[in-house]
Amino acid sequence: MKKRFGVLRILATVLKILGIVVAAFAVLAGLGTLFMSFAGGDLFPALGIDMNSGFLAGLISSFIIVIIGIFYAVFFYGSGELLMLLLSMEDNTFKTVKLLEDVIKDDQE
Repeated sequence: MKKRFGVLRILATVLKILGIVVAAFAVLAGLGTLFMSFAGGDLFPALGIDMNSGFLAGLISSFIIVIIGIFYAVFFYGSGELLMLLLSMEDNTFKTVKLLEDVIKDDQE
C-alpha cells in the first residue's frame, strides 16, 4: 500500500533534523560565548561590562544561550514527532476502516 501524505512525512523529517541542528548550534554558540569570556577580549567592555565581571557575564550568557537553544530544539523535534504520531494514527485508522469494510463485505455475501 502506498504511503499517503508524503509532504507531511517530509516536513516531519525536516523538523526533526532542524531540531538536531538547532541543538548543535546552541551548544556551539554557548561554547563560543564561554571561550570569548575566557579570552577577555574587547567584546564585553564594548557592551559596557567591565573586565572583572566579563567572565561571569560570559558564563551566564553561555548558559542562557544553551538553555534557550535546547528549548527551541526540543520544540522543533517534538513538532516533527507529533506529526509522525498523527500520521501513524491516520494510517492505523485507515487500516481499521479497510479491515471493517472487508468484514462487512464478507458477512453480506
